[in-house]
Amino acid sequence: MHRLLEKYSPQLSVRVLSSLADGEESLEAIDLLLEELQARPTEVRLIAGTSGFRVGFQLPDRRRLFVKHIRSLRLPKTCVGCRFNNSTDCHEGYYGVRLYRDPRGTFHVGVCIQRMDLCLPLEEFVISTVCSEIRKLREQDYHDLTA
Repeated sequence: MHRLLEKYSPQLSVRVLSSLADGEESLEAIDLLLEELQARPTEVRLIAGTSGFRVGFQLPDRRRLFVKHIRSLRLPKTCVGCRFNNSTDCHEGYYGVRLYRDPRGTFHVGVCIQRMDLCLPLEEFVISTVCSEIRKLREQDYHDLTA
């Protein structure tokens, strides 16, 4: 990280991601990096209705970097009965929608990196109960975060 920042910054946007597999050890390594760089937090970027958020840091020489964090967020109906819905198998929870394209060119919307069986063709997704569940979750999360 130090070499990347010295060589390429400020030409690139640096985002530091923790390793979900390494858990606390990875988070401690990021904290150590931030301490070594004398980084100070300047902002939090959070999108209501998604599990990821970023904390922006400024370095003494005015360079910036962002650290991605995960907060536990689950779809209230879709995730509740899922076999992965536990702290061991599902670290990220509901992260937001992802758009995929199959070999025939059909677009599909996914809501889980563990459960590709939940993907729906785009046309089906926009009229599905999952789509309305996501909208309601986002509205509730926004309300909770701004209250």
